[in-house]
Amino acid sequence: MINVPPYLGDYEAGSSVYLFWSSFGSNDEAITLSGLAVTDIEIYKNASMTQRSSDSGYALLDTDGTDIDGITGCHGISIDLSDNTDAGFFAVGNDYMVMISAVTVNGQTVNFCGGTFSIQNRANKNGVGDYAVTLTIRSTGGTPLAGVSVWVNTSNTRSGSVAGTKITDANGQVTFYLEYTTHYVFCHLANYTFAAASFTAAVGSVSFTKDIAAATVSGSSAFYSDSFLSRGLVDVRENVDEPNVSAKYSDDRIIAHLERAYILVLNEKNRSNKTPAVVKQTITIASGVTEYNLPHVVGSVHAIYSTNDSGYKLFYDGRGVHNPYGRGIWLEGDTLHIQNVDSMGLGMSLIVEWIPIGIARLHNGVCTLSADGKTVTFGATVNAGTLDTHHEAYAGSVFRCLGVDGTTVVGNYLQERNITAYDETTRQATLDLALDPIPTTDDGYIYYEIAPSIHKGMDTVVALYAAYRIMSVEGNIKRAKSILDAYRNELRNVRLTAYYSNMTEAPRCSGDSADNRRFRRL
Repeated sequence: MINVPPYLGDYEAGSSVYLFWSSFGSNDEAITLSGLAVTDIEIYKNASMTQRSSDSGYALLDTDGTDIDGITGCHGISIDLSDNTDAGFFAVGNDYMVMISAVTVNGQTVNFCGGTFSIQNRANKNGVGDYAVTLTIRSTGGTPLAGVSVWVNTSNTRSGSVAGTKITDANGQVTFYLEYTTHYVFCHLANYTFAAASFTAAVGSVSFTKDIAAATVSGSSAFYSDSFLSRGLVDVRENVDEPNVSAKYSDDRIIAHLERAYILVLNEKNRSNKTPAVVKQTITIASGVTEYNLPHVVGSVHAIYSTNDSGYKLFYDGRGVHNPYGRGIWLEGDTLHIQNVDSMGLGMSLIVEWIPIGIARLHNGVCTLSADGKTVTFGATVNAGTLDTHHEAYAGSVFRCLGVDGTTVVGNYLQERNITAYDETTRQATLDLALDPIPTTDDGYIYYEIAPSIHKGMDTVVALYAAYRIMSVEGNIKRAKSILDAYRNELRNVRLTAYYSNMTEAPRCSGDSADNRRFRRL
């Protein structure tokens, strides 16, 4: 009978190898090996069959000295690859064979090959050298990039590699095991291009930082057609009768007018509304933190409350400045203060509803999504508009997924979600609900926009007021008046819609309801 030893795998340097086997007697009964010891383990290196002279770093897994957990015929050993009593024996880029020798089965001495393994010498993901080399991949502005696919080669070609592909961590770093020589760096990340780069590893020079990533925006402009900004730009230019070719006003200038018009229109809508349009922001109470910065566009706070699993709301309000029990919770400028963490509860999620007096900078572009569909990372370069750099700028704004392109696409639908938190340093927005289905693409883009929280009926109103402002500045009184009349008519329709939407009891047809006497019990 010929026994072919199993290949145990390609192991990380410094890790441990575990080998298990069962032993049987002549009648196929489970039988215990007699006299098994670490000195019976022999390890050979590469095709030269160089034998390790030391027996250190090996351990029997037999808890009772004969069988694992007392199970007859079950045996095992562990091999510590970080034990280099024989200097350099366990090294990256080598193959090994494990031999179990001089064990007794039914009174006979037997030898057998337990298995073979390698140390970072197969998929060459980690490299084939002995020296740890750390690469930090950053943008041209010096920002570390996570999620970058990185591979290196000893020749200046993207095909083939001596190490990789590995993915950068949150610090933009990957570590390869390489030889001391010159290597060329190749990278890939959606929405980025990477400049050519190389490094030469040597004694005392094993860490390299490469500022080679430049953000790009590309893809089909057709996906932006349903964007608030795209529609607004078309409407404004149409209202002011401005040509697209040799236009007097740039897109950025018109977008600035749209942003200013939006907040005025929103205030007009809220003026006589019992249930005004408000922004919701979630704040999680953290250990030792009693001050929380709200977005710069906060006007007045409408409500602060927490909810339980059943949806019950517990409202919070500040006490007087001189109250002997303390103020509890209060607002100073854009900063929300709580008296202490214990008064709220560590980890509590406070919902702050506030009426905006401004709007975060609007824009559209391409983005990436987390696997759970709740975290969006905006591209560093936008297609239209401006990326807002204020703290928590987009908390309370609306994320609108415009569509997805590529060879293999999932979730190519128009979806909207509220943004509950925003990190301006990483450009990551947290959504209140996961996108469903979660948009994915293999070689395309996910298109999005930051939209004002208004329906399409108000889009027209905002565009009309922006056009009115432009015509007023130009002194075109006749056109400005006609645009203002159209604006007032559209705004009236928005107010009526809001009125009927917020009536405590919607109109009903009495002839077809329980109000009709024919349906009442006598």
